[in-house]
Amino acid sequence: MRRLLTLVALLLAMSLGAPITTAQDASPVATPGAASCDAPDLPPGTPTPMEEMAPGGTPAPGMAGMDMSSPEAMAEAASPAAETLPEGTPADQATTDRVTAAVQNVVGCLNAGDALGFAAFITPNYLINAFGTTNPYDLPMFLEGFPPQKLQAVDNVQTHDDGRVSADVTTVLGGTQVDRFQAFFVDDGDYLLLDDEPTLPLEGADVDVRVTLLDYAFEMSQTSVPADSLISFELVNAGEYPHEFAVVRLPDGVTVDQVLEDPALEEQIQFLGGAFAEPGETGHFGLQGLEPGTYTAVCFVDVPEGVPHVVRGMVTEFEVTG
Repeated sequence: MRRLLTLVALLLAMSLGAPITTAQDASPVATPGAASCDAPDLPPGTPTPMEEMAPGGTPAPGMAGMDMSSPEAMAEAASPAAETLPEGTPADQATTDRVTAAVQNVVGCLNAGDALGFAAFITPNYLINAFGTTNPYDLPMFLEGFPPQKLQAVDNVQTHDDGRVSADVTTVLGGTQVDRFQAFFVDDGDYLLLDDEPTLPLEGADVDVRVTLLDYAFEMSQTSVPADSLISFELVNAGEYPHEFAVVRLPDGVTVDQVLEDPALEEQIQFLGGAFAEPGETGHFGLQGLEPGTYTAVCFVDVPEGVPHVVRGMVTEFEVTG
């Protein structure tokens, strides 16, 4: 499951048609290429008509065309089961520089709000797996309101036997979510195109929290963490269905049930970060800079019957202590 798919799906699910505030509504940090997009033009095209999209008018990222009739069918239709990441060979300096520039350019397109520029730097494989569409002109809808991210590190650049190159990348999204992933690129002769980005465990975290994703509950290895620490979350999906762990801050005195009943409260939700895991898979993400208080985690995945798992009781809380 793609890291970007996870973030886009979480933001779409959490927004419910209303804006979601992130922990840091600020301009992207000035990293090389962080807010510029030097992309080639796409072939002529237009977005997919709304009437041709999934019921409800918005295609579900990564779910388009999936068979939802049973857990077995969903598991087969979804992303392939997690495999050991391919080993590579350390790249030479020229390749390292080229891959680093490619990562900076992809991040730059996202931070510049240039969805079509971003589309020019991904493979058809990435497009269909991450967004459930074959039409790059659908991406502006998916990426509208995507929060800024800071490119923190690009290292361990490798070449692989299948012709791809990769780098371990660390980003900070919206000021709070820390992600580490292995970005794989394909060389099309002119550009390096992003092809896959499986998540990696964070390095150097202050606190490691293991979260078991069940049908329909969370089990956390600890429910209290210190403020101003880097928290690494490892999400192990032990259920039959895909699940997410989306961390939010609710208004004081407001419960999840009240938010579900009163759409006016949605605008006050603060989205901090989250990740997704298919059955039998493991996801990773981190959070940093959390202030003391109570935080809520929910799952808005709605398979198999179209009922969001949060409505089934898949919600938990944890405390950040000062």
